[in-house]
Amino acid sequence: MKKKLPVETPVYLFLGFLESGKTKFIQETLEDPRFSSGEKTLLLVMEEGEEEYETIKFALPESVDLVIIEDKEQMTEEYLTELQIKYGAERVVVEYNGMWLTEDFFGAMPEGWMINQMMTFFDAQTVLGYNANM
Repeated sequence: MKKKLPVETPVYLFLGFLESGKTKFIQETLEDPRFSSGEKTLLLVMEEGEEEYETIKFALPESVDLVIIEDKEQMTEEYLTELQIKYGAERVVVEYNGMWLTEDFFGAMPEGWMINQMMTFFDAQTVLGYNANM
């Protein structure tokens, strides 16, 4: 029997340069019981920096499934839909790769995925260096 997807799936999209604080902010958010009230959450990590997730510290670790997407080519509507079905995700949290175009993610979002919140992070000590090289 095929699992039924929610009509609307809220997506929390975290953008920013490497080492700007995305992982730390997401970690703290998922540790907060006010954010974690039992919804099955798919945590898509598309950029791995120095910080690693400590899933055991999440408010409800059993309700969060972490999936790493290392290659932009993996990010397709079909694959993202497959992940949502596989994990029964009711919401999606995305740590997006700062070097990838956001339009690539928007183009791959499955039907029913709705941006609920989008945050962009910068480290004031490094942003000017990144800006000069881009």
